[in-house]
Amino acid sequence: MGSLVILGIVSSVGSVILFNGMDSISAFTYDLSFHEKSKNQIHREDIVFEHVRFEPNTDNMSIDLANIGTVESTISTITILKIDSQEIVANWVEINQSIPIKENQQISLDNLDDAEIILNPPTSIWNDANYLNSEYKISLTTTRGNFFSTIASPFNT
Repeated sequence: MGSLVILGIVSSVGSVILFNGMDSISAFTYDLSFHEKSKNQIHREDIVFEHVRFEPNTDNMSIDLANIGTVESTISTITILKIDSQEIVANWVEINQSIPIKENQQISLDNLDDAEIILNPPTSIWNDANYLNSEYKISLTTTRGNFFSTIASPFNT
């Protein structure tokens, strides 16, 4: 009789320890999933805006970027917002340009087709009074989903 009581106590305490240990193993496995290479590379991406050039007498723009991260980055889209009026000057422009590790890349907008940057009226240029004395928030998104932004103004006004 005593053996059955001891067996009942040992099996109930043992099952509690077993299920608690299985939960801990499951949590540990879940934590290890965050160390996968593809997920880890998201945090290793870092891009710096080196220079933003508003081309005089045009609506063209060139942006110099440097990859200071530890993985190659691919710029997916660029958006430009005129801060004072909240006018969207360039809306999710598809870029798809890669920047190797420790390299820089120049991205030119509106040089060929004049459809990427939309100023109002369409004949406007950066020298126009409506655009000259404003600041612009330039935001880019990478193919890994990271987001980088800066604020610039034409001709350092």
